Amino acid sequence: MQPQRSNAGRYARKVAKKISSISISMAIKQQGLSDTVARLREIVPDISHQESSEQASFNDYLELKRRSLQSFQCTLMLKAIKDINKHSLMVVDIGDSAGTHMLYLKALTTGIFDVDTVSVNLDPRAIEKIRARGMTAMLCRAEDFSMDNRGVDLFTSFQMVEHLHNPALFFRRLAIKSSGNRMVVTVPYLKKSRVGLHHVRLCTQGKVYAEDEHIFELCPEDWSLLMLHAGWRVVYDDIYFQYPRLPFFNPFLSWYWRKTDYEGFWGCIIEKDTSLSDRYQDWED
Repeated sequence: MQPQRSNAGRYARKVAKKISSISISMAIKQQGLSDTVARLREIVPDISHQESSEQASFNDYLELKRRSLQSFQCTLMLKAIKDINKHSLMVVDIGDSAGTHMLYLKALTTGIFDVDTVSVNLDPRAIEKIRARGMTAMLCRAEDFSMDNRGVDLFTSFQMVEHLHNPALFFRRLAIKSSGNRMVVTVPYLKKSRVGLHHVRLCTQGKVYAEDEHIFELCPEDWSLLMLHAGWRVVYDDIYFQYPRLPFFNPFLSWYWRKTDYEGFWGCIIEKDTSLSDRYQDWED
């Protein structure tokens, strides 16, 4: 019976991957991201080393899944800087794992902006990859980041804040210790907030790095509230869904993606506003 169960498991995984691939391909078209995905492939053809934990298992499906999300993130970055009236920009990507998004941004704004970038990560493996591309990278925790006497036009953080033990403290310190007034953030989209800690739930053996573990997985309303408490106000937000929004199929696809991954990713542009956060008297800063 063991071989039969093994074959059934492989077949189920094959069917699931097919459903996921078709779903994402349709979602890209419906959400108007096809051209951006193609452009990103031209800018950085190989993203198999984007995440340290995925290198051995990277495949065509993961490439499609990651490119589609990156295209959504790039549209947010471009929207965030479109009204900046200057030629030279300083952009800081906090939680950058390989420098890929900053390469995208430089290429997408060629002839419009001269973009200087700084990438921040606590993982030496990420810092090594970024510096190998000739880019500036700082080895430090997100909560401890600071740039003295350098004006920042835009902060970005993609799938990072859910990995922090104290995201409110991160946003607060960034608000009061940096010159930057605008930030783009993306996180997994959930309708209902929860504590992640999936490696703990599964009793995973071996070492677990911050890149591999989510601490808080909040819904958009709760992320917005936490950001406002910590000194940032959401001025624009959107959701990238990993499936096409089709009335008849929505219940199934929504359920399927909740069970296998996330329905999508929530993205927002936030601007500094400490009018409420300054009223709180017991910050740990």
